[in-house]
Amino acid sequence: MNWKEKFRDVLSPLLTLYTITYIGLMLVDFILKEKFDMPDGMMVVYIALVGAYSVEKEVKRWVGQEDPPRKGSIYVYFWLLFFLIAFVMSSIDKAFVLPKDLTAVALQVLGIFFGSKASKKIYEASDKKLSNEEKYTTREEQVLAVVNDKGKVTRKEVVEILKVSDSTAGRILAGMEKVGKISQVGDFKDAYYIKSTGSKPENK
Repeated sequence: MNWKEKFRDVLSPLLTLYTITYIGLMLVDFILKEKFDMPDGMMVVYIALVGAYSVEKEVKRWVGQEDPPRKGSIYVYFWLLFFLIAFVMSSIDKAFVLPKDLTAVALQVLGIFFGSKASKKIYEASDKKLSNEEKYTTREEQVLAVVNDKGKVTRKEVVEILKVSDSTAGRILAGMEKVGKISQVGDFKDAYYIKSTGSKPENK
């Protein structure tokens, strides 16, 4: 592992350390019932660290350098569980007071988490679309292979070769004809397609 990879990998353990420390301080503040003063400025630094962790992960995903799955969601569970316990205890015993910034931190961490999830869903949707486009191109190549081998191809043959519905076969053939890859000969049931040797046909 080179120094660049080591530098990138330091973000995750740093966030873990900071999370444990921050929750630990809030826990002390909660148990001691405000007899302990939380240091100022920790929330800003912590949220910035969580944001950097999330952004770095999503950037890697989008540029095709995605790391093995991380357990980033565990930070969200820690904060929400701590908030729930503290909230219930403070509701039962008024002597307990929610630590300063706990609500704000829990909400911001949750927001960053869902932002990351939304980015992942968008990426997966775009990746699936790309896969479908690649699949469509492969189908065209199969049709052209038959045309080159037999000199022509029918819609029925496309259905059998590609294992698709009649309507899907029609869309594939129409798309190939539109860009000038093949030309239709005949109409209706007697129609077949040959390799186009001329220029791209005009839209009818």
